[in-house]
Amino acid sequence: MNNTFPAAGDYYKAVQAPARAFTVEKLQNAKFVYDTLGPSLARGTSAVVFQATVDGTAQALRCYIRNDASSSDRYRALGSYLSDHNLAPYVEGATWLDQAIKVNGTTWPVLTMTWIDGRTLNEYVDFLVNDSNTAALSMLAVKWRELVALMQGDEFAHCDLQHGNVMVDQTGDLRLVDYDGVWIPQLASKPAPTESGHPNYQHPGQRNGWGRWFDTFSALVIYLSLVALGKNTELWPELYNSKNLLFSRGDFVAPFNTRAWQLLAAMGDSEVSTLVQQLQRCCAPDWVSNQGLEATLDAKPKQFQSAQPTPSAQPVVPVLEPWWEAKGPAVQAPLPWTLPSQPTKPMPTAEQAAAAATSLPKPPPLTAPLGETNMTKPRPIIIPQATPAKDSWWAAQQPTPTPPPMPAAMPAGAPGPKPPTPPAKPGQRQQQQVAGSIAVAVGIVFVITGAIKSHSGAGVVLLIIGLVGAAWGVWRLVTLTGASGGNP
Repeated sequence: MNNTFPAAGDYYKAVQAPARAFTVEKLQNAKFVYDTLGPSLARGTSAVVFQATVDGTAQALRCYIRNDASSSDRYRALGSYLSDHNLAPYVEGATWLDQAIKVNGTTWPVLTMTWIDGRTLNEYVDFLVNDSNTAALSMLAVKWRELVALMQGDEFAHCDLQHGNVMVDQTGDLRLVDYDGVWIPQLASKPAPTESGHPNYQHPGQRNGWGRWFDTFSALVIYLSLVALGKNTELWPELYNSKNLLFSRGDFVAPFNTRAWQLLAAMGDSEVSTLVQQLQRCCAPDWVSNQGLEATLDAKPKQFQSAQPTPSAQPVVPVLEPWWEAKGPAVQAPLPWTLPSQPTKPMPTAEQAAAAATSLPKPPPLTAPLGETNMTKPRPIIIPQATPAKDSWWAAQQPTPTPPPMPAAMPAGAPGPKPPTPPAKPGQRQQQQVAGSIAVAVGIVFVITGAIKSHSGAGVVLLIIGLVGAAWGVWRLVTLTGASGGNP
């Protein structure tokens, strides 16, 4: 018997003839959704998913390409759990069908679940960003926090929370998909799944072991991303790469001097600063998740007093003693970057969110284009380039700039070096460019006129004047180009 699961292409060929491929009657009569090439499919690391109408309802048919991805026991346990816990519509049951499709002479399982007409989290965020809908982004953060609190309160852990497994449907509700790695009490004694989640959302050391609180780290990564975007959407084109929201796996390693941390610090927002500190503490190599997201957010950072506060000191934010240094008591540090003062909007509370709106804006349906989704172009950044403050804890991580070499001593009485000519200001440079161009044009006219009348004395004079004028204009343009580095 062949134990190697079929490849995605094998399933693709098989479903084009459902009556022959499937062994289950309702799947034999399924109507698959086609695109211009054939049956529409989405491919993941462990399975391919087809959309089909089964018994009059839209279904997602999940066909596995790996034999270690999941099992009937896991989904039977999940079905039993969901019958006793109401997580709908966020989490809905799935049906495991053994030996449901015949491919390469062998029958294989098929997992069926309700098809969700919605957009993945990154597509939906892109939709809101392109619409500059910061209110909806803030609302999305509130609803995300509520969903995670509900899941963790019911002892349910998805264990692969990431943009591709979180969707927003046409009613504006959050929905979770892909339950292959789920942890529930009924599975506590089973071996952990072979996959540990998307690296752009998981702890760098993968030490927060599979269990009830596995989602805390990734939930905090998503929550911080949504809160920050609700305050400044310009973070999106700077950090989004279609495989993340704002963070990538390299951001979770000390001393946290990557672009993501720099831009978040440059916002100067107290709520974002607190969440940044909490996430950085969770990145410690020995950190293991032993509590939910709410308890993690309620763990307030310690307040430290400045040794010698001065009236002219910059605004301060509380900082935690970095776990990778631990050299002594930490003190308040000035904001490492300064920004022009701008109003910031506080996150709405759950009560305010419920009063303001009952649901999020509907995403574009799958049949409609989503604008710049996955193609967001870089735009001019509105957050100034940041420079670490002298007293900040990560300033020590920056290389010390090498001073320029001192000039050699000059003999007494010797003339000193000629000071460099100061560059012209932009307005002056433009005027000089115009003058140079005019001199060249006029000089050429004089040269042509002088050449025509070269038999007379006046023609010779015009020729000489033209050559001198044109030469001066060319010289003026060349020197300006060199002084501006090739960008006049």
